[in-house]
Amino acid sequence: MINKILVEACVKAFKTILEREGVPYVIQDDEESSYFYHLWEETDEEKNLAYRQAAPAMERIASHEPFIFETDGEPLVIRLNYLDRKLERDSFGEILLERPDLDWRFAISVKNDARILSALPVADRELDMNKDKIMNSFNAIDDFGDRIFGIPCSNEYFDDVNEILLNIAPRDSENWGELVKDEKFVYGSLITPMLRAIGREFPRIMKFHPEAPQKLFDYFYGKIDYYFIKPIEELQVTRIGCVNSRGYLGRMPNNRNLKTPKTGFPSELMDVRFATGKYGEISRDTLQLAFENGWSLCITMFPVYDTYGELGFEMQVYLPVTPFGSYRDQVDWDPEA
Repeated sequence: MINKILVEACVKAFKTILEREGVPYVIQDDEESSYFYHLWEETDEEKNLAYRQAAPAMERIASHEPFIFETDGEPLVIRLNYLDRKLERDSFGEILLERPDLDWRFAISVKNDARILSALPVADRELDMNKDKIMNSFNAIDDFGDRIFGIPCSNEYFDDVNEILLNIAPRDSENWGELVKDEKFVYGSLITPMLRAIGREFPRIMKFHPEAPQKLFDYFYGKIDYYFIKPIEELQVTRIGCVNSRGYLGRMPNNRNLKTPKTGFPSELMDVRFATGKYGEISRDTLQLAFENGWSLCITMFPVYDTYGELGFEMQVYLPVTPFGSYRDQVDWDPEA
């Protein structure tokens, strides 16, 4: 969930920094960002608190990014992404700073857990559980390899999927409407078998296509590295983390070294298993894939109970906790005015 007031506070803090240092800038206007300026015409306790949380963090981030203070060339551009457009975006963050003439950019996220990159690869076409349509509607999720990696799934995978469909095909048509409301049937005959088939296919793809992990995380990550911040109320501090997989963060003018080490993407799949719950129970609906260096992918399938006729399909990438995917710095909040 995006804290819009915190986004606005971050932008206000950056404006203060840029104007203080005499750095020309423009804010790319759109329907969401034009709304922002009217909010700050009047202040209240919540906005003041957000600014106290954001301002020290923006000062610290700016200290790691010397290109912010370049005054030659085109003005610094600030772009806002209030809407979580899933994969229809260049960046996971809500705020983007860039200098197009220098091929330099980075983003900032204020999401509650910015270590989770979420996408719904089939969000616009969930599995329709109408018996007459189910064979065709499985096409929405069956070739996930082609959709995510650009690598078609194997014949073995399609054999697994066809077996799942053949097992449910003989069901009594008259009772189909009741069956799709039966959790035992939905999980036992559809969700868990489908996830098993996906879990068997991932190692096959990785074995024959070593570039697949890079393509997988490239699909979720977006094109731009980012910082993320999280205010901690009980400590009166804001924690700052970053992910520098593409090497955009910490670039210095006329210097090839980075102030923030590049992390890159994993290249090896380590383990595939169903998730376990708090008390050790095995999940029926969530598959976990562990990659090297702490990266992981969770795939979840679930019935959409509001309609009793669809299955949802969600994928989430978890960024590594160490060394640079976690909070690596913190700053005290500004004192109250």
